[in-house]
Amino acid sequence: MHTRIVSSRNRIRASAGVGLLIVLSCGLCGLVAYQWYRDADLRMQIADRNKQIHQLNEQKHEVETTGKRVEEELKRVEQLKERLTEQDRTNKVELSRTKRDLSEMTLKWERATKQGDAYKVAYDKMSTDIKAQNESIKKLNEAYLNAVNVNKDTVEKYKKLAGDCEELNQRYNKLFEQAEKLQEALKTQGSDKK
Repeated sequence: MHTRIVSSRNRIRASAGVGLLIVLSCGLCGLVAYQWYRDADLRMQIADRNKQIHQLNEQKHEVETTGKRVEEELKRVEQLKERLTEQDRTNKVELSRTKRDLSEMTLKWERATKQGDAYKVAYDKMSTDIKAQNESIKKLNEAYLNAVNVNKDTVEKYKKLAGDCEELNQRYNKLFEQAEKLQEALKTQGSDKK
């Protein structure tokens, strides 16, 4: 019996060893399956991470490219800012000069306006004076024409009077000659009587 017990013990031990081996192999299979599942999951995670890393590298490249473009744009904007600042300074100087010129031109314009008003007043006065002078000249011309007409009449009368005077003078001369002749005749007659 002892052998049987041993053998039964051995069997129990063997079957417990086999059971343990089965449990261990099932555990190992489970562990391998779990490791395989975990490795597959890790591979998928690594593939996802590699994809993410690739995307991040692309994004990094895009960001670097964009950063370079932004940097160049910033340089361009800085240069533009400097140019605009310089142009602003120049514009301020130009605006100041333009304001000064405008002020001078405004003063000149005001002076010219005042002078123009003075000229207008003087022109209006001169125009009034010229009109008055023209009226005076017209009156003088009319008076002159009247005087000329009167003078013509006077000249005509004078000519007639001169003609009459000439005629009277000639008659007087004739009478004077006749009187002289008479006197001489009287003298000759008086001397003849003596």
